[in-house]
Amino acid sequence: MHNAGIKSPKKHRKTKLHHRRKRKECEGMMLQADGTPFDWFEDGNKYSIHGFIDDATGKITGLYMCKNECLLGYLEVLRQTLENYGIPISLYPDKYSVFFPPKKVDDHITIEEQLNGRQKGITQFGRIVEDLGIEMFPASSPQAKGRIERLWETLQSRLLTEFRINHIKTIDEANNFFIDYIPKYNAKFAVEASSKKVMFLKLPKRYNLDELLCVRFERTIDNAGVFSINNSKFQVMDRNLPPKTKVEIYLSKKNWNACKI
Repeated sequence: MHNAGIKSPKKHRKTKLHHRRKRKECEGMMLQADGTPFDWFEDGNKYSIHGFIDDATGKITGLYMCKNECLLGYLEVLRQTLENYGIPISLYPDKYSVFFPPKKVDDHITIEEQLNGRQKGITQFGRIVEDLGIEMFPASSPQAKGRIERLWETLQSRLLTEFRINHIKTIDEANNFFIDYIPKYNAKFAVEASSKKVMFLKLPKRYNLDELLCVRFERTIDNAGVFSINNSKFQVMDRNLPPKTKVEIYLSKKNWNACKI
């Protein structure tokens, strides 16, 4: 039909060529970050796996599944990375609000932040990576972080079989399975970096990961010795704290469920 001069009634977009970016030279120079919702258990429900992958070698440095893509999932992936590899030089995620605040948020900077020289808003995750000295910059398109996008394609075909064989049907079972699966995956699919130098930095002993990798809230104790989070009220047992005292609340994946109860 094309040779006969008959045009298709459908509109066709022109295909854009995306040239693959060269890998970073050294392991630990840059990690790509992303999350993907998928029907991992083949039961009609989608759950999100959060992951980091090293740009130079293709090694997975962390995987964690949650019901939805969320901050706590990325914090657990960061925990795995810090414990097993160290601090990377940079992180390359998309523009998801966990990593970067919406543009309107930049206009709402506290006085304390302004006095400390901050000119732009920052997310809870951004605060943590900044404290660790990790540079974080956003990808402008899925093709820009193609390595982790291809990782999801691989996992979406392989994990279904792995979960079926190992009778994995829950999020907790999947996260426990990842502990042994990640080294096996890396042994099979990772490549050698062009340089043997490893850029991961050792995590300093001053860091307590349970305190670092958490969501922080500031609340004020009322006259009854109570503060609230997400419509849930909590009683402060320490009677030495008077009303109107400001307290800082730390929530991580380890204590989140307990706090909700």
